[in-house]
Amino acid sequence: MPKSIYIINPREAAPFFFSSEVLASTGIGRFPILADLTIPTLAAFVPAGWSIELCDERAEDVDLESKAEVIAITAKVSQRARMKVLAGEFRRRGKLVLVGGPHVSLWPDDIRGHADVVVIGEIEDIAAEIFADIAAGSPKPEYRGGKPDLRNSPLPRWDLYPFKHSMAGQVQTSRGCPFECEFCDVIQYLGRKQRWKESEQVLAELDRLYELGCRDVLLADDNFTIVRKRARALLAAIEEWNGRRSAGRMKLITQLSIDAARDTDLLALAVRAGLDRCFIGIETPNEESLREVQKRQNTRVDLAEEIRKIVRAGMLPLCGMIVGFDHDGPDIFECQAAFIAGLPAPTIQVGMLVAPYGTPLFDRIKAENRLVEEGYIGEGNLLDTNIIPARMTPEALRAGLRWLLNEVFDPDQWFKRLELFAAMAPENVNRRSLKIFSIVEARLAAALARRGDAVQRLLAGLEALVRRRPDLISQIGYALIVYCQTRHVLEYFNLWDHERKSRPTGPWAGRRAAVMA
Repeated sequence: MPKSIYIINPREAAPFFFSSEVLASTGIGRFPILADLTIPTLAAFVPAGWSIELCDERAEDVDLESKAEVIAITAKVSQRARMKVLAGEFRRRGKLVLVGGPHVSLWPDDIRGHADVVVIGEIEDIAAEIFADIAAGSPKPEYRGGKPDLRNSPLPRWDLYPFKHSMAGQVQTSRGCPFECEFCDVIQYLGRKQRWKESEQVLAELDRLYELGCRDVLLADDNFTIVRKRARALLAAIEEWNGRRSAGRMKLITQLSIDAARDTDLLALAVRAGLDRCFIGIETPNEESLREVQKRQNTRVDLAEEIRKIVRAGMLPLCGMIVGFDHDGPDIFECQAAFIAGLPAPTIQVGMLVAPYGTPLFDRIKAENRLVEEGYIGEGNLLDTNIIPARMTPEALRAGLRWLLNEVFDPDQWFKRLELFAAMAPENVNRRSLKIFSIVEARLAAALARRGDAVQRLLAGLEALVRRRPDLISQIGYALIVYCQTRHVLEYFNLWDHERKSRPTGPWAGRRAAVMA
């Protein structure tokens, strides 16, 4: 009768924007920017009386000699390869290996044969059965969860998580999104009908994180504001809760869709509640590409002006951008560079369009015989995709994206966008109180200082900007972390043109001055 479990969040196959490698490179150590939510959530379903140990491999080594009888491993696609390695190591040691998570839910065939138990979908409604079967010594090879009522979700076991190694916590207040973006894998396993927790549950989770010293939290929702009535009620509750914090306010970040910018009252309430950063999938200024992938909510609006509305409300936007749509020709890189240059948003994520397994995009590209190869889905390389592009060669797509990444994260151009943000941003009411950030930023600045004259100008500009706008230090600090993480990823993949000498060939070459004017 097993009664001990070791729950693991594996490291990624390669550096990612919010992984720990950039901080480790400064000497701080393995320090994930964002704590993992999955493993403390799974721990909350483990029956009383069991011994539970959590491991986030981004922060600490996996103990392959763990005495636990059951090994549970979660994985996103970026952790796919490492999950298989760990599962094999533990099975060779005679452990019962259970796997689950987004990648397993989307592509269970990829992991079958590597584990003893495969959990597909959400676990709330099937956890009791799984653990009862394991305890009885008769686990099934596969369990499938449905769409549970999140009001029955327990409080994650953050008390077991190595929280001292993370900078920000997570609270998931809802699951699901009603939109139909063709490339989105989230709606494939969480659904298009949004389900949510009660406000009291969310506040209880915030309380627990606050008690552990956390002052920055990601509200890990697929689309936080899509159901306006519910979002307003929750934000009002968080506003009242945050106003009673005697040891500093909790600062929040979440995912919004661009339609939220139309609701100025909602944005104001969000900022008062503590939201001072948000992720928005802008994707592209090319409307034909947006219509192609059914991202209709981004069409027929001035995307740049919608971003400016969010900045004027008091939030720093992190904008996701994509190249490689079927309607993208070789001119898309200049188009994206010019569009991004005008945004009051230093924090940008740019990547290639990828077709995740299980999505309508994957099915379409497969039917068109345009998959790079059947079993390849991409695991992190910025210049990698499983799609054969429609209007340019794969080599042109890679060269163009490399050029674009170097333009967007050129120190001078990045700082110009930060200045645009600061000039437009109102006084920040969500000032920072967590001291660890100042340590992190100092280390990052020291590491950056060794990277040339352009970075020296950037650092001098940052120092002057912080003196001029001390209220923005939280948002400026976050922008610096994102910049350093991106530089680290680019350098890891040998994509950074350090001396700005080599230029790609193609119609976009040699036109930086025109693009950035």
